[in-house]
Amino acid sequence: MISNIIVPTDFSEAATQAMQYALSLAKKLKASVHILHINQVAMVDATMPAETYQMFVKEIEDQTTEQFLKLETDVLKPAGVAYTTQSRYGFVADEICDFAVKQEADLIILGTTGASGAAEILFGSNASSVVSKTQIPVMVIPKGTTYKDLTRIVYATDYNEPEFPSMMRLIYFAEQYDCPLDIVHVKSESDRYFNAENNFFKKNRAQFSYPNMSFIDLEKGDVVPTINQYVEEKQVDLLVMAKHNRSFFDRLFHSSLSKKMAIHTHIPLLVLVKN
Repeated sequence: MISNIIVPTDFSEAATQAMQYALSLAKKLKASVHILHINQVAMVDATMPAETYQMFVKEIEDQTTEQFLKLETDVLKPAGVAYTTQSRYGFVADEICDFAVKQEADLIILGTTGASGAAEILFGSNASSVVSKTQIPVMVIPKGTTYKDLTRIVYATDYNEPEFPSMMRLIYFAEQYDCPLDIVHVKSESDRYFNAENNFFKKNRAQFSYPNMSFIDLEKGDVVPTINQYVEEKQVDLLVMAKHNRSFFDRLFHSSLSKKMAIHTHIPLLVLVKN
C-alpha cells in the first residue's frame, strides 16, 4: 500500500510536472504528498562577515518561501490532496533519501529532463543518485509527461533473484489500474548458464494472484534500446525495474542498468529494490 509520497522540487518546470503527476497518482491511491526543496550547501569565502552570510541565507529562505506560496496557490491546493512542504540545506540526493526514511515514505517521485545539456545532466544525475542510494521505490517522471491511468505496465527483469519483494509491490500497482502486466526479459549470453524454463517466475507463477500477467522473452540485443522499442510498440505507460543491493566492488566495476534507464527512459520509470 502507498500512503506517503515524497516529491522533491527545485521549482523547475520538470519538477513541477513531476509534482502534478504525483498529485494525480496520490489522488488515485488516496495517499498524502510531502514536497521537499533542498537548498544546496553554498561555498562561501571564509572571510565573509557573519552579517553578510546571514543576509545571504535569509535571501535564499525568503525566495524559497515565495516559491512555495506560488506552488501552493497554482498546483497544490487545486489538486485536493493532503500535502506538506519543507525545505532543507544539504546535498540533494542525501537529503532526499534521509527525508524519505524519516517520513516513512512508500514512494519517491522525481522529475528529470534526460541527458542533453549541462543542466539536464545535473538534474538527471540527481535522479540517478537517489535511485542508487535509497531503499525506497523511486518513480522517475520525464519532462513533458502528464498523468493518465495506466493501461499497460512492463517489468524488465534479468531473472536474477530475489524477485518476491519487488513483484509484490508491482502487483499492487497493477491491481490499482486492472491493467496488463508484462514480465519482459532481454536474452543475453548469460542465459545459457541456467535453464530459463526453471526461472523464478515460471517456478512461482501460481503464487502470484494477479491474473493479467504475461511473460515475454525478447531476442538478444542492447538492453536499453530493446526495452525502449518494446515500450514504444506496446504503448506502455509505466516501465518497472528492480535494482540489486550490490557490494561496493560490484557497484564500482559494473554499471547499473536501472541508473542508465533513469536517464534514458521516455515514460515514467519505477525502480524497486530486490531485498
